[in-house]
Amino acid sequence: MHRKTLPLVLMSMLGGALLSGSALANKDDGKFKMMDSNNDGMISASEHAAGVTKMFAGMDTDKDGFVTAAEMDGYSASMHKDMKSDKDMKADKSHDMHKMSAADKIGSMDTDGDGKLSSAEHDAGASKKFTDMDTNKDGSLSRAEMQAGMKMKSRS
Repeated sequence: MHRKTLPLVLMSMLGGALLSGSALANKDDGKFKMMDSNNDGMISASEHAAGVTKMFAGMDTDKDGFVTAAEMDGYSASMHKDMKSDKDMKADKSHDMHKMSAADKIGSMDTDGDGKLSSAEHDAGASKKFTDMDTNKDGSLSRAEMQAGMKMKSRS
């Protein structure tokens, strides 16, 4: 009986890991699709800039022209909930623990040190990220470059 149980347990664990990985791929794919406005399979600098502007507007819930850590956390939580089922979110907790906090993200782009992001600071930070992710320097992001860039961000 024990010999049959162990392979079943291992297969279940592997299946759970694959589903969790699939949820992550779907989340990154959703962001890619949102930014690839002309559906050509690449994100140009202008498409990225438009997506970043839309993202900033979504985060700035009080419409004061700045994004705080609390607003960024709220936006991120709503985006994750929209892109994942509750089951996927529970399976993905280990990945979430490795992500930068909103305060750290803001700190990395907050050039005037006021603890919040202006639209200009956010745009400049996103532009730098685009340049960093564009590893082949062709002025566009492929799915692979975007996925690699998202993994770099979550390890930071």
